Amino acid sequence: MKINNNIQALNAYRNLHANQFSTSKNLEKLSSGLRINRAADDAAGLAISEKMRSQIRGLKMAERNAMDGISLMQTSEGAMQEVHTMLQRMRELAVQAANDTNTEYDREQIQKEIDQLKLEIDDISEKTEFNTRKLLNGYSAVMTTYDQTGNNINLQGYPVVTDANFKSGNYQVAVGDVEEYYEITQPAAGLGTTAPQPDIKFTNFPATDADEEMKFGEYTIRIRDVRPNEDAEIEILDPDGLPIGTKVVGIGDSGDEEMDIFGITINTEKIDSAGTVKVKMEATATITLNDADGNPIKSPRELTSTNGLFKHGGVEYQFNTSIVENETLEFTITNNALSFQIGPNTNQNVMIDIPKMDVVTLNIENVNVLTNEAANQAIFALDQAVNRLSDARAKLGAVQNRLEHTINNLQVTHENLTASESRIRDADMALEMTEFTRNNILNQSATAMLAQANQLPQGVLQLLQ
Repeated sequence: MKINNNIQALNAYRNLHANQFSTSKNLEKLSSGLRINRAADDAAGLAISEKMRSQIRGLKMAERNAMDGISLMQTSEGAMQEVHTMLQRMRELAVQAANDTNTEYDREQIQKEIDQLKLEIDDISEKTEFNTRKLLNGYSAVMTTYDQTGNNINLQGYPVVTDANFKSGNYQVAVGDVEEYYEITQPAAGLGTTAPQPDIKFTNFPATDADEEMKFGEYTIRIRDVRPNEDAEIEILDPDGLPIGTKVVGIGDSGDEEMDIFGITINTEKIDSAGTVKVKMEATATITLNDADGNPIKSPRELTSTNGLFKHGGVEYQFNTSIVENETLEFTITNNALSFQIGPNTNQNVMIDIPKMDVVTLNIENVNVLTNEAANQAIFALDQAVNRLSDARAKLGAVQNRLEHTINNLQVTHENLTASESRIRDADMALEMTEFTRNNILNQSATAMLAQANQLPQGVLQLLQ
């Protein structure tokens, strides 16, 4: 028997301490609901779950960002809707003014309303805001500029950037291998061949004189009052449906293989009856987009224009028949597009550009209805403005639909990632309660056994009697 060291008591104390430590852990997990309260609980699990928490919180904020972005676009689109309504009213007034039942005085009164509507369109362009950010005044647009004297390729207007991810800076567009492209989409009156020698083509291509320039697109050729092998009346409409002119020419045996009619060469020898011919007259070209140093940033592509429009690498270029090959145009992009952070990580964003919507951009600044001719020109200009505005609204609507899908994806990802983080971090309350109950009983048992072990040395007293 020993008295200096009570080994049994030390053993009971060690087990009691271990049980109390386990019980403390159980209580901590039961009170917090977490399996991992500190790195010591599960170092790897803590690191993984903290990364997941960053993603979860980022996803929640990205969802809010996307919703805010939708609100901004709805504000812009709502303002555009009102501009659309005013354009439709202006067109209605132009149609009214085109009628010669109106006197000069009547047209002046109609013009007064049109002038006020133009002022209101400019006001909407300047005053539409979201969170004090102006939306329709061009501050959120992607704009291009270039030195007009350096337009070696005879570009019409400015390059139009459709990819809002382009960085601001200097760029070059090169045009090469320009060739004519013809397709008779509606053959009639004996005209229907496009290869190897087309029945209908541009007289001067490429045009070298301003008077010879013509639009690309689908032309309509109406052949009327036909006298076989003698003559017929030919009327030509441009791609906008506007008449270029009417001319009586010889046809059949009296015709020519190539006759220039208002800038369009027609094989009148083949005309044998009346009819309406439609022909697409476009161009093919190789388009290359380079950086300021001439290094390609978009691979060269051989493209066929649509109404003279070439689309390549997120930029659109408009031409007419004066297009010049083997030249390069230098232009500058100024990107003021809005960036919506729609993901939890770096650069997970979507760029939104909102074009300027004033009367100058819509090309209706000089619209008037003071004469029959001016009113008809106004109808055409307003149709173009309506189309331009429709394009902008459609783009915003498409992005809004995209963001709605983004929100749905963020919500699903948030849900699944939260479930994953929960499996790592959250405590199984039923299991913890089971272990707590077991450890609590062991604590009570260990306390009792420690008390018994502390009594063992008293047996030495019996030897001292």
